[in-house]
Amino acid sequence: MDGPGRPSLYQPEFAAQAFELCLAGATNRDLADTFEVGHSTIDNWLRKHPEFAQSVKRGRALADGRVAHGLYSRAIGYTYETTRVVLHRGELISVPHTVHKPPDVRACTFWLRNRRPQQWRKGAKPAHDLAGPGVRGRIDRAWRSRESGCFSAAARGC
Repeated sequence: MDGPGRPSLYQPEFAAQAFELCLAGATNRDLADTFEVGHSTIDNWLRKHPEFAQSVKRGRALADGRVAHGLYSRAIGYTYETTRVVLHRGELISVPHTVHKPPDVRACTFWLRNRRPQQWRKGAKPAHDLAGPGVRGRIDRAWRSRESGCFSAAARGC
């Protein structure tokens, strides 16, 4: 007991439990619900019990790292091996199968907006126009001919 008042409900084994819970994404409110205490009690335990605070910090850091790795994998695409079960001549057989997940544009955008906010924030204007007036003019003419129904100038005489 630290002083006058009610004895603490904290038990040393809570540190290991908190690590596992935080590894699964638990918030302070989730910890409070699990340990059946108020959320302010969790705040007190984090201040008064260094082993508890360290376990929470390590669990959250590992969980954040796993999420960051998953987001990065989605952003660049990934490949994994699995097994498919197929029916061949009336018999079920397992066949190794390679699955490729292509890059996810939304994951790329999220990653870049958080890692390089000055360059990738919403509404950012490009520093210079890479297309130039010649390319832009050709693009505009191509769109106009597409809208008029003339897709191939050579074939249709446009």
